[in-house]
Amino acid sequence: MMDILFTRLLLWRKKAISMLFWLLLPAIGTSLFITTVTTIKEDSRVPIGIVIGDESELATQLIDSIEASKLVRVSKYSEEEGLYNLEKHEIDSIFVIHDGFEQAILSGKRNNLISSYRTELSFAYSPVKELIVSLVQEESGRAKATQFILNMKEEYNGKESWTWDEITDKSKEIQIDENLLNTSFSYSNTNEPVESPSLLSWDTWGVWAIFSLLSALFLMDWAIREKSLAVTTRFSFIKTTQFSYYLNNILCYLLLFLLFDLINVVVFTIFLNEPLSIHFIFVLLTFRIMLCSLTYCLAQCFSKTGVFYGFSIIITLILVVISGTFIPILPHNDLIDFLNPLQAFINGNITILWNIIGISILAMVLFRKETTNA
Repeated sequence: MMDILFTRLLLWRKKAISMLFWLLLPAIGTSLFITTVTTIKEDSRVPIGIVIGDESELATQLIDSIEASKLVRVSKYSEEEGLYNLEKHEIDSIFVIHDGFEQAILSGKRNNLISSYRTELSFAYSPVKELIVSLVQEESGRAKATQFILNMKEEYNGKESWTWDEITDKSKEIQIDENLLNTSFSYSNTNEPVESPSLLSWDTWGVWAIFSLLSALFLMDWAIREKSLAVTTRFSFIKTTQFSYYLNNILCYLLLFLLFDLINVVVFTIFLNEPLSIHFIFVLLTFRIMLCSLTYCLAQCFSKTGVFYGFSIIITLILVVISGTFIPILPHNDLIDFLNPLQAFINGNITILWNIIGISILAMVLFRKETTNA
C-alpha cells in the first residue's frame, strides 16, 4: 500500500495544478455560486421609499412588516427627499404613512391612511401596493381585535390583566401556529403537499454534490490511461496483483477526496454557517464512497479520455435537471429519486442502495480484471 501511495504521489506531483483545480472545484464553485445568487437576490428586491409621518406603535409595526418582506428593499426618507429620488428613478415608488395613522386604525377608518407616489417607470408598483395594503389590513385587524378584548375586560370587570403588547404578541403567535395566512391545495389521489423552500433557495450541500460528481469523474481518468498495453504489462514483473493495485489506488483517491471533503466541511461551517453533526459526517462518508466506486466503474467503460470527459459533462447535466438542485424544473417523482444516486445525500440521508450497487459493480470489475489478465 505504501509503495503504491508513493508512486501515486509522484504522478500527482507532475499534474499538481490540474489535481488542485478539480479537488478545490466543489468548495470554490459552491461558494461562488451561493454568494452570487445571494447577491442577485438582494439586488432583485424592489427599492421603495417610506415616509414616516406617524411615530406610533402601529406605524412602527407596519414598517417592520414591510422591511421583513422579501419583495422590497426599504429606504426611509422625508417626503421631499423621497420625491427627489423618485424623479431620478432611484426608487420604484414612495409610500407616506400620514400622521394619525394609529388613531385612524383604532377608530375603524380605512381611507387616506397611506399615500403613494409613482412614475411611468414604476414597474412593480401594483404588487408592492397590494403587499402594503394587505399588511395594513393585517395590522388593523389585529389592533381592532386587541381593542375589542380590552373593552370587554373593562365592561365585564375581567380579573386577568392583559396589556396591549401581550394581546398583540399572542395574536401573532396564534397566526403562526395555526398557519392562518397559508392554504395548501391538492388534487385527489395525490401526495400531501410538502413545505418547500422558494424557487430562489439553494441547498449548499446539494450544489456541492453536483460539483463533487463532476470533479470525481474528471479525476478518475487515470483508470482509462492505465488500461493501455504499456501499463498493463508491468504486472508480469511486480509482486502486486492487479486486483490489489487498482483497489489500493482507489483507496488512495478516496483518502485524498475525504481530506478535501473535511476542508470543505470546515469552510462551509465557518463561512456559510452550515450546520455540522455526526450524522452528516456519516452521510458525507457514504456519499464519497459511492462516488469513488461508481466513477471508477464508469471510467472502465471508456477507452478514450475525450469521450469520457464529454460523457461526464452530459451525465452531470442530467443529474442537475432531475435532482432540481439548481432550478427545480421537474416535479419530485419516486422513480426519478430512486434512479438518482445523488438524491439520498441531497435529502440528508445515508447513501445505502447506491453504495451497495457501486461496491458490487466495483468488485465484479476488479475480479474480472484479475481473471482476464491471469
